Amino acid sequence: MIRAWLLILIVLAAGAAGAWALRGDAGYVLLNYGPWVLETSLLGLFLSMALALFALVYGLRLLAAVIRLPTTLRNVFDRRRRDKARDSFEAGLRRLMEGNWKRAEIDLVRRASDHRSAQLNYLGAARAAQKLGAADRRDHYLQLAAQAEPSHDLAVLITQAELQLERGEFAQARETALLLRERDAKSGYAVELLAQAFLGLQDWEALRGLLVETDKIEAMPAERREALLRQAMLALIERIEADGKLDQLKSLWDAAGGTQRRDPVLRRRYACALHRLNADAEAASLIGEALKADWDGELVRLYGELLGSDGLSRLAAIEQWLGEYGEREELLVTAGRACLQNKLWGKARSYLEAAARLKPTPAAYRELARLCEQTQNPEEAARYYRLGLELATP
Repeated sequence: MIRAWLLILIVLAAGAAGAWALRGDAGYVLLNYGPWVLETSLLGLFLSMALALFALVYGLRLLAAVIRLPTTLRNVFDRRRRDKARDSFEAGLRRLMEGNWKRAEIDLVRRASDHRSAQLNYLGAARAAQKLGAADRRDHYLQLAAQAEPSHDLAVLITQAELQLERGEFAQARETALLLRERDAKSGYAVELLAQAFLGLQDWEALRGLLVETDKIEAMPAERREALLRQAMLALIERIEADGKLDQLKSLWDAAGGTQRRDPVLRRRYACALHRLNADAEAASLIGEALKADWDGELVRLYGELLGSDGLSRLAAIEQWLGEYGEREELLVTAGRACLQNKLWGKARSYLEAAARLKPTPAAYRELARLCEQTQNPEEAARYYRLGLELATP
């Protein structure tokens, strides 16, 4: 419109300039065609030609606009529908964030077919339906999302797995996560979702295998991976211990990585399982190797409960640790217990009384009471039992 007005101004200015130039002699033009005769001035001819050209150009434009009118109207209506679909999507998304699940589902679905990314509408509606407890509608929306954009099915699979895990449908979530891994083998989030499914199913062997397999993939933070591995290993050790399968327990530990074998929690649990499966020699060897590297009071306590044929050599190992780590309550009680096993009553009393002075514990008093029973001193044994019970049950 601005260009049209500028053109008119230019034409008027040119006409005015021509009139001024021809004010003394306007000129004469005669045009004869058949019976038609046109007489005019030179300025009048120029103005007539300019007006004719102007009428021709804008007449053609008007004609083109009339021809394009159906398409123009259709584009206007389409744009209006898209704007309404966008507004409905934004309102639904806002209500989804606000926790207004019912209204969010309505807004997201109402104009989904007109939205340029209908898949996002259906994925949001699936989340709203999940919050409303409508599993059937949730699955229907997920199906519509997959049909809306078949080439972008990763978003659908991820959303489906998340919602299944949230609802506790761990078997279905496992299948969805496996399908997601088929689509994208390097997807770290697929590993996370699959790990959560295995965790929910308590499929510890599968969880451990997954985490070991994806060790080189940055699937999850190292801290979380190690925590999940620890949980799986602890559960497997407990199950194997309950089944009484010593060989399987040893195979599991041998197959564990170095990080798991150095984990204090796993190491203690494995040593305890060895002891309960009557593999005290293996447990003693494990504890000895562990204490060469670092102090672990729980392993020292367990060492004192192990049964062995060579009690003197075990006592020597304990006394060596006393030299390395100094007098610690756990070491002193374990040394006293070893002396009791070897019937070294004097040394046993010395170690146990030192432990009780350093840190009075029920374990120290219990061993002192046992010592008094072995040396035929029941009154003193009763006193130590009472002191131990007072500490154990304040």
